[in-house]
Amino acid sequence: MDKDIGIMFFMLAALATAAWMFHLVADAAKQRRKMKAQAELHGRLLDKFGSAQDVVAFLETPSGAHFVDSFASEQEEPASGVLRSTHRGIVLVVVAIGCLGLTRVYGWDNNPLLVLGVILLCLGIGFLISAAVSRRLTRSLDLERRAGNMKP
Repeated sequence: MDKDIGIMFFMLAALATAAWMFHLVADAAKQRRKMKAQAELHGRLLDKFGSAQDVVAFLETPSGAHFVDSFASEQEEPASGVLRSTHRGIVLVVVAIGCLGLTRVYGWDNNPLLVLGVILLCLGIGFLISAAVSRRLTRSLDLERRAGNMKP
C-alpha cells in the first residue's frame, strides 16, 4: 500500500512536469508568433517611407517615439529574470525535499523518488545559483539603472 502511494506521487509529479513543459513550449511558440508578426508590421511600416529624411521626421513625432519604445519594451527587465529563477529554484528545492522525504519513508532501495529528488534538488540549486549570479552581474554592470528601474 505504501509503495502505491509513492508510485501515485511519482506519476503526479511526472504529469505536472509534462504539463509545465507543454506550457513552456506553447508560451515560447506564442511569443515567437507575436514577435514575427510585430517584425513584419514594423518592416511594412518602414517600407512605406521614401527616404531617410522621412524616417527621421517620423521618429521625431510622438508616434515615432512610441514606435521606438515598442522595441525597448520587449526586452525583459533584469529583476524579473532574477525573480523567475529564484521562484523556480525555491519550488524545485521544496519538491525535491518532499521526494527525498518520501524516499526515507518508503526505503532507499530501488526507489525512483530518490532519483527524482536528487535531480530536482540539483535543478533547484542550479536555478538559485543562476539567480544569485544574475543579480550580482546586474548590480556590477549597473543594468538596473540603465533600464530605468533605479534613480541615479
